[in-house]
Amino acid sequence: MKATFKDFLDNSPTYRNICHTPEAKHIFENILSKDSNIIAMIDASNDNKAALSGCIREVEEYHSNHPTTSFDIRERRFRQALGTMVKVILEPFGYQKQSEKRLPKRKGGIIVTASTYALTGTASLKVVRKIEPV
Repeated sequence: MKATFKDFLDNSPTYRNICHTPEAKHIFENILSKDSNIIAMIDASNDNKAALSGCIREVEEYHSNHPTTSFDIRERRFRQALGTMVKVILEPFGYQKQSEKRLPKRKGGIIVTASTYALTGTASLKVVRKIEPV
């Protein structure tokens, strides 16, 4: 089963108080946990890129369209929480944090570094890609 926002809060006591917001929940459930974004983060990881590079534009776009002080990714603690969200989401796929890398430069980019992940753990979920006739 994919990680839930509750899993994030339960496994990340450091961020439990600051992330119990509708904005943090939206980013976790509707952006980071979206199947296409999980696949993009796994693909980025397999290419030795920062996992978040697979969906960072969508996260930053949501933030710019929904400015808030309750989950402001311009602040270090919220950026760190975002990274922990990625960690919690990728763990069931067997991906574990390795190092940090700079994200590709982009206009208006708020987040400049993010963690890389490698398939080194035990997976309980896997991505299945297949071609089917229409």
